[in-house]
Amino acid sequence: MMPGWLRPLLLKFTDRLRLRSLHHALLLSGTAGTGKRVLATALAKTILCKQVSDEGSCGQCQSCLLFEAGNHPDYHQLVSEKQLGVDAVRGGIQKLAGTAQLGNNKVLVIPDADTMTEAASNALLKTLEEPTVNTYLLLLTSRKTALLPTILSRCEKHDIPLPAEQTVIDWLGAQGMTDVTPATLKAYGYAPYTVLDSLQEGAGGLSFTGYQQGIADLMGNKESPRSLAVKWQEHAVQVVKWLQSDAHEKYIRTLHSDDYRASLKCQQASAQLQHPGVNKAVILTGVLAVFSVNPL
Repeated sequence: MMPGWLRPLLLKFTDRLRLRSLHHALLLSGTAGTGKRVLATALAKTILCKQVSDEGSCGQCQSCLLFEAGNHPDYHQLVSEKQLGVDAVRGGIQKLAGTAQLGNNKVLVIPDADTMTEAASNALLKTLEEPTVNTYLLLLTSRKTALLPTILSRCEKHDIPLPAEQTVIDWLGAQGMTDVTPATLKAYGYAPYTVLDSLQEGAGGLSFTGYQQGIADLMGNKESPRSLAVKWQEHAVQVVKWLQSDAHEKYIRTLHSDDYRASLKCQQASAQLQHPGVNKAVILTGVLAVFSVNPL
C-alpha cells in the first residue's frame, strides 16, 4: 500500500501518464527516508504497466509480473556504493537504446543522482535533452544542490516533503511499530522510512532507545566515554548528530557556555568523521567525555 503522503503524487503522475503528458525526466528530491525510492519504484512499475488504471499499475499484466519478479527487461537502475562514473551512465543509456523488449515503455532510475561525477552528468545530458522513444528517466536525490545546474534545468523537479508527525506515527503503527514516541521521530528527523529501518534493525544496529540508555549509563557512571565509544564507533556519525541536537536544545534553554561548547565540540567531531581512515572511537571518546561527569 502506497503511504498516504506519497499517494497524491503517484496519482498525479499516473493521470499524466495516461494523458501522455508525463515529462520524460523527473527529479524526485527530499530528505533521506521520506520514501523517494518507494515512489520511484511504484511509478516505474506504472510506466511499464500495459493496463494502467486510475490507481497506477494493474499488478496482473505480464509487465507487472516481470517487474515484481525483478527481471523486467525494460527496467534499469544505476546504483553505486560511491560515485557514479561515466562508464556506468553510458552503460545505462545504452540499455535504453532501441525498442522496448515488451513493446511498451523503458525506464531508467538513478537512486542517488547526486553521486554522479561531472563526466557522468555530462554523458547523461544528451539523453535528458533528446530521449529515445517511450523512455523515462527518474532521478532521485537527497542533495539537490549537488547536481549540476544543467541536469536540474532539464528535469521536471518534485520535492517530497516530510509528512506531519501524527501521519508518521499512524503509518508506523500500521507497520506494527506501536510504541513510537515524538522523541524518536525527532531523533531521526521525522523521516518515516529512516525511523522504520532503525526499529527493524533490532540488535543489528543502534536504535535511539539504545542511545538514550547508553547516555543514561554514561551520566550514571555505569559506562565510561571510552567504553561507550568503542561500542558505538560504527555509529559514530549518528551518535554525534544526536549529541549535537541534545546540546543545542539545552543551550537554547539555558544559554550556558558549557552547553554551547558541547555543541561546538560535536560540530567539530562531525567534520572530522567525514575524513576516511579516522579513528572513530577516539573522536567519539572525546565527544562523550564532554557529556560525562567522569571524563576518564
